[in-house]
Amino acid sequence: MFRASLAMVTVASLALACDRGPTTPVSPDDAIIAADAQHASHDGPSVEGAGTIHFGASVEKVSVKTRGNSGKAQFHDKTVSGNVNGKIEVNCVRVVGNEATISGIVRHSNRKSLEGYEALFQIRDNGKDKKKNPDYMSPVLFHAVGTGPDCSVPSEFDLAPVKGNFTVKP
Repeated sequence: MFRASLAMVTVASLALACDRGPTTPVSPDDAIIAADAQHASHDGPSVEGAGTIHFGASVEKVSVKTRGNSGKAQFHDKTVSGNVNGKIEVNCVRVVGNEATISGIVRHSNRKSLEGYEALFQIRDNGKDKKKNPDYMSPVLFHAVGTGPDCSVPSEFDLAPVKGNFTVKP
């Protein structure tokens, strides 16, 4: 029954992700500049911080600390189907401008069926003035490894305003 619920949540998340207007595409020149900035830093990109979003009836808190393509993230979800939390071993970080897409493997969760699944989410760092222009984050999406994208695949995400702060560095 949990797998059916998880499948329904995943399908609903994907449907919601597709139910928004188009975003401004990144020009090839901007992508090249972002890639060059990543190579300029010997440590690679980094993402750090914590934040909470409200997405529909769900409340999700994520904390993350990465350097290069490794790091850790934690998630705590309060959903209509119960509370879910866990730890993600980050293995992919893609930074373009002020946005970071992060993926990794769930290594621990209070829902054992999520362990070994891939987690994927996106963060937008909008600078220091959080009251006028807060950071944004997507809900964490889960899928079996090999059945969905990781952070290296450009994707669209539904982003919600964050109560908290993230710092994204190329």
